[in-house]
Amino acid sequence: MDRPTLANLRKITQKENEPEPYAKYVIRPISVLFTWGFVRTPITANQVTLLQEIIGIVGAIFLINGNFVIGALVLQLGYILDCSDGEVARWKNQQSEQGKFLDLIGHMIVIPFYYFGLGLGLYLQQGQIITLIMGFLAALFSLKIEKFLVSDNGDLEIGRRGFIKSLFRYPDSMNVITILALTDWIFQTNFLFYCVIIFGIGMTLGRFQQIHQTFKSIKN
Repeated sequence: MDRPTLANLRKITQKENEPEPYAKYVIRPISVLFTWGFVRTPITANQVTLLQEIIGIVGAIFLINGNFVIGALVLQLGYILDCSDGEVARWKNQQSEQGKFLDLIGHMIVIPFYYFGLGLGLYLQQGQIITLIMGFLAALFSLKIEKFLVSDNGDLEIGRRGFIKSLFRYPDSMNVITILALTDWIFQTNFLFYCVIIFGIGMTLGRFQQIHQTFKSIKN
């Protein structure tokens, strides 16, 4: 077996054609460093996934407490581990349907939690009920129950659909929150307030559009 050098890890565990520019140029160069450490321990890929989910929940709790910058950065750490768990799985040959399912469940917990955490945190900080409502709607309609339907090739992922729609999807929505949290902190703006409203409206309209299209296709 090849030695777990950084060069070998990049060659064996990372995708040749990474579709996400942010993942390719920012996250993957960092995640491989974590992977380099994990593969030298008995830690399994599924354990890395569980760690990623715990960190994601911690990040959402920071958002609830109004620590938006810290919360966003902790979520970014969770995304790094979200990339690292797959790398560990490929290196240790631990890829499995159970691992995919565990990763899916983690996303279905962490993503709604950080939407709601943002809305609740803004409500507790500013006292405007609209942020709580919109955070709840964004969390509710970010749930993708259809991901339980596995395609013929066993892939649990759903393809991206354009730049604007991608901003409402993980990890881009997390990146938007991170950028705006830093902007609000540095320049004393209030972009996160408008951000959670846009997420709430966008997620709601997008989900109802999807429901309409689904019923239309069934009827036809």
